[in-house]
Amino acid sequence: MKKLYSFLFLFGIALSSAAQTMRVHCGPVCTLIPAATAGDIVPSADATALTVMGNTFHVADIDSIVVDKTTVYTPGLVDVAYEGAKASITVAGDVAPLLAVTVTDATVSVLQDPTLASEVTYRLHGASDNGFFGMDGEYKATVILDNLQLANTTQSAISIENGKRIKIVLPEGTTSTLADAAGGVQKACFFVNGHAEFSGAGVLNLVGNTKHAFASDEYAQFSAGFGTFNVTHAESDAMHIGQYLDARGGTFNLSGAKGDCIDVEKTKDLTDVDNGFVRISGGTFNLDVAADDTKGIKNDSTFYVTGGTIIATVSGNGAKGISAAWDMFINQSSGNATSIKMTVSGTTYMPGDPILESKCRGIKGKRDLTFDGGDINMTVTGAKAKGISIDGTWTYVSGKTNVMPS
Repeated sequence: MKKLYSFLFLFGIALSSAAQTMRVHCGPVCTLIPAATAGDIVPSADATALTVMGNTFHVADIDSIVVDKTTVYTPGLVDVAYEGAKASITVAGDVAPLLAVTVTDATVSVLQDPTLASEVTYRLHGASDNGFFGMDGEYKATVILDNLQLANTTQSAISIENGKRIKIVLPEGTTSTLADAAGGVQKACFFVNGHAEFSGAGVLNLVGNTKHAFASDEYAQFSAGFGTFNVTHAESDAMHIGQYLDARGGTFNLSGAKGDCIDVEKTKDLTDVDNGFVRISGGTFNLDVAADDTKGIKNDSTFYVTGGTIIATVSGNGAKGISAAWDMFINQSSGNATSIKMTVSGTTYMPGDPILESKCRGIKGKRDLTFDGGDINMTVTGAKAKGISIDGTWTYVSGKTNVMPS
């Protein structure tokens, strides 16, 4: 006990005189304590633990305590660094007491305490060919993918079970690549349970080896300044989105999907706002619809295109470039040019089957379509294929098109 108190006394002098940051290392997890706010280091009565800034450290778990003379502390930041078969975590002291961090090799899991009331930012970087990041909680968060190269051999690469708003940031000049395991039970390579809001001008590459490449159970939003979203393979959908899609910008290169390029489905709560909607007001969508009976963009409700470019190669039998379950509105109102370009070469899927037969279409609407501005240009060569097929009413107000609905 006497040695411990002597150590704490000398350590306190060091903190008060020169140091800026205290680093407490417990295995692969390092907790940062700023000297200016560290306060007193309080030992437990039996001298088996230390408490500082609300963080309790068991002495037996402490590998080292380092005093750093440079200021590196960022409140609310969790830094996750992958290096081959291992990962190391640095946690800001202000949020560390409310985060349960588990690290096994390169598998990282974080559970936010229900009492957490401030946003945590997770910065993921480095590389691992068998790594994972998982997070759950009840408060919104930000996840920064900073040149992250992450593959997994048994499960998803990233799984965020937190059902709140999750900001996903791709810093400009960065490229992150994720791939999940084949033959797993995961829903997607990159899964977000809550509201996914993407920003940043970087690049994200995804490979979905079990099911979807990306999936969110609630809406997915892409900012006007968003960068590039690439999917080169998916055993099911390239992007599977719940509630609604709101795309304001970005470039989406979606190919190699055995399911739809983008599937937007209604949530189980039918009172959710804009449930099943697609809203595209900017960005460029390059869609390779090569699998039979699949769609480039499919949704369960109203479909809006008010700006942006959709380019689809529709070669699968019975495939559709766009398939809307409700009314469609294509116009020029967002300030971004509206352009839909398609090459439709697929033929009929399961011809003669009274239930499964499906003909190839550029645009298929199950209700009304209103066209009021923009450019629709299609080349249709597939047997019995059509450019536009509408079950309801076609209303032309303005715009340029070389195909008419039937």
